[in-house]
Amino acid sequence: MNLFTNEPKNISRSRRLRIALLIAIIAFIPIGYGTYRIINHIHESTTPLTTPPKEIKGKLVTLRPLKEDYYIDYHNMFSDIVRKSLEFPEHITLGYTIRYLQDQQRKAEDGTMLLYCIFDNKSNKLIGSVEIRDKNDEDPGQLGCWVNEAYWGGGRFQEALDLITKTYFRLKPNEKSYIAHVRTWNDRSYKALTKYGLKEVGYFYEGGKPTRHILEMKRK
Repeated sequence: MNLFTNEPKNISRSRRLRIALLIAIIAFIPIGYGTYRIINHIHESTTPLTTPPKEIKGKLVTLRPLKEDYYIDYHNMFSDIVRKSLEFPEHITLGYTIRYLQDQQRKAEDGTMLLYCIFDNKSNKLIGSVEIRDKNDEDPGQLGCWVNEAYWGGGRFQEALDLITKTYFRLKPNEKSYIAHVRTWNDRSYKALTKYGLKEVGYFYEGGKPTRHILEMKRK
């Protein structure tokens, strides 16, 4: 008897069933794990937070709360180009930066501002800062974000915005949006923010003239 051609039908059927079952198990393992990771990521990104995270890690950048150890690195990255776009003085000293950061840190610790330093994942260097302030009629713009010009391009600014936006809405479950103000002459910031998804909702007027775009980011 030729065992390969004259094998009883019930044995052949059993082997085929075992092979099919093995293929199904092998195929299910990565799909099941991948599905778990997707579900887990969605759960983590939507679950409300009670306190700001100590670190928010992305693919390109990581956000860490401002602390005194970062003051000098912040000052060194807070370049002339960056300061001009944010309307800071043309010339500043380290003492000026320290006083400014101490004030910012107090607001973050008081809970009136969500504030993080931006670190590049490749170099682990501080390259910028991002913040969302509580709504305030005296200071209607809530968002502030900058990245040193040596790190422009590549998506770092966009990812930093995404990380803090998701965190803000998890911390503020009752907030439906936040607002950014951008000077009408600041085309680079305007394009970067609208690229991320902020929508223009009007102008802010000073002296009867429109001087700032009002951009809104709604909860997704």
